[in-house]
Amino acid sequence: MDKKRLKNLFQQLTVDEKIAQTVQLNGSLVAEYDVMNTGPMENLGLPEDLNIYEVGSIYNVNDFQKLKELQEKALESSRLKIPMLFMSDVIYGFRTIFPMPLAQAGSFDFDLIKEAAEVTAKESYLNGLHVLFSPMIDLVRDPRWGRVMESPGEDVYTAKRFAKSVIDGYQGEISETIDEDHVAACIKHFAAYGAPEGGREYNTVDMSNQRLFNEYLQPYQAAIEANTRLVMTAFNVLNGEPASGSKWLNRDILRKRYGFDGVLVSDHAAIKELIPHGYAKDTRDAAVKGLEAGVDFDMMTAIYAKELPELVKEQHFMELLDEAVWRILELKNQLGLFENPFRGLDQANTGEILTEKSKEIATALVEKSCVLLKNQGALPLKKDQKIAVVGPYGNSHLTIGFWASVSGNPKDAVPLKEGLLAELPEEKLCFARGYNMFDSYDAFGPLKAGIELLNGPIEAEEKLLTEAKEAAEEADVIVFTFGEQFLESGEGASKAHLGLPEKQIRLLDELKTCGKPIVGVLYTGRPLILTDIEDHFDSLLLAWYPGTMGGKGIANLLTGKANPSARLAMTFPRSEGQIPIYHAQLSTGRPLTSDHSDRFISKYRDESNEPLFTFGSGLSYADFEGTWQTAKAEKEAITFDFKVKNLTEIAGETVVHIYLKQRPASIVRPVRSLVASQIVSLGEHEEKECRVQLMIKELQVYDNYGNTIDSSGEYQFELDVLGKKEIISITL
Repeated sequence: MDKKRLKNLFQQLTVDEKIAQTVQLNGSLVAEYDVMNTGPMENLGLPEDLNIYEVGSIYNVNDFQKLKELQEKALESSRLKIPMLFMSDVIYGFRTIFPMPLAQAGSFDFDLIKEAAEVTAKESYLNGLHVLFSPMIDLVRDPRWGRVMESPGEDVYTAKRFAKSVIDGYQGEISETIDEDHVAACIKHFAAYGAPEGGREYNTVDMSNQRLFNEYLQPYQAAIEANTRLVMTAFNVLNGEPASGSKWLNRDILRKRYGFDGVLVSDHAAIKELIPHGYAKDTRDAAVKGLEAGVDFDMMTAIYAKELPELVKEQHFMELLDEAVWRILELKNQLGLFENPFRGLDQANTGEILTEKSKEIATALVEKSCVLLKNQGALPLKKDQKIAVVGPYGNSHLTIGFWASVSGNPKDAVPLKEGLLAELPEEKLCFARGYNMFDSYDAFGPLKAGIELLNGPIEAEEKLLTEAKEAAEEADVIVFTFGEQFLESGEGASKAHLGLPEKQIRLLDELKTCGKPIVGVLYTGRPLILTDIEDHFDSLLLAWYPGTMGGKGIANLLTGKANPSARLAMTFPRSEGQIPIYHAQLSTGRPLTSDHSDRFISKYRDESNEPLFTFGSGLSYADFEGTWQTAKAEKEAITFDFKVKNLTEIAGETVVHIYLKQRPASIVRPVRSLVASQIVSLGEHEEKECRVQLMIKELQVYDNYGNTIDSSGEYQFELDVLGKKEIISITL
């Protein structure tokens, strides 16, 4: 529909029809469907005269037949035949579930991440979805927060690259419309939601504007430059204002400074939550603050529906309502819904869901996302070894993670056992559960029977331990699968303690007494505290939540069919007392290397300053080294030339990192910050010449008012190849 016709349609809307467009409801209110509810589900108190089939959007219905029925009812109910928008919490895969975002980011293969996003977009499109509530690009530096799994991690550069890759994969090449097989991206959560005090979900955020502009806002800005069509507000307070009611944040920064012209949607009930925040006195005041802040969609409350009819009698609020509705209609038009309200639905069940191609991409991303944290020769496994695979993840389908349950099916997931049997002789493999992943299934309610079927019955821990030790005694090497079960990470899963359950530690201690090499395979949605058990492992592979093809990809890595290359996108602390700990920390006036006495420097008395595994950690079965050649600054970019050499007879690829180390600077800068990366593939003993370009604008820094600071001066850049580092200097 051209703009003239769209404007004509808009002008025909009544006030009540406009208000209905700003309402977004959970699918459970309109369809019998098992959906993810992430907020209060009590009676919303919607106006009696509001026809829910006339609202602007429904979310978290992922069944294409139900969506088709909903759209039919919406068109029947709408005087002007305005279709509904269908949105969903699809975070890292629709039916083909990819490794969780924190794992994907560690691959640093942003082209492959984009391919995975394209698969997710196509599967979502074929099931009638229009908008996905992802990517989440909140910078995170506190692993106590359960939602770190959804994030690209602690690093600004990584989050920016991840955001663009996913948005480009979802939306394709946008001109005036979003093409077939693509969907609109909704980035979240604006802003700084990933820095809650104490790592506690929904908690307040307090930081300097200098940190906000230079670090936490950067990934959102990159996403807006990539043309994301939607932004979701955050639950948190920032600078004394709840994000969903902040005019400064949403109008001055998001819209004016960054030029965002798309749809702004509240998170679940976030406008109503302005009241318990103490920022709004009642529902009317909440509606005023939400609309004045520029929030277009009120998700899952009756605030706009109840309060706007009276408010818009004032011209100021009528103008604000018109702004919101126009943006919503523009999004529907970009998706082509006025021409085809059943976009994607008429092609459902065409065999494009969970295809062999999508499985190949998922397997490749598993191989490139699992991080080899330690290897003292126990990996890769050999075909003539007798291997005891101990731990419930050895034969579990529950490896897709918390958020994948919205649209994914754990039955699709390839367990590690299946992957290993495809690569190793069956007679050389023995599997023992070792411990119960769950102490009971009561928390699953109606899903209890299905989870038990997937995971097996709860058994006596003593019996499982005995069986595991007997299997280990007969083996040449032990593969110990351990970590969190999937409900321990995700929204609402903040934890004060990040250690392993006692039963896992007890089993590991018993296995250690067998005197056999132990290979750890860690399944988790967040960094954990492994300090006391790290020395139990001869080799340690971090699998994260690997998704549908996890078992195949991990088996390929364990057996050497694939060579690890991933790096950590988030630091593993040595203890909770170090948190927050991350690689780009600011310099202190009294570092460990200062001339002050040992007592009066910045250090812990009872713990190392260093993490157990820092950002960027990750090994390979091969060994590589890098050497600088030249660094040349031109008008808009710096061109880096360097060589990378494979020192072994094992082919593989390595992720090269380039870090900035700027001292002195006009403001205190991080000790080092990642500014570029490149994946280099090398055959045995091969050497390659490589080139990376860095745009000088990427080196800009901001003061507390968001103004750029003079960036002239001397810069040092560190080339990091598997922890081997070289420095080169350049003056701008």
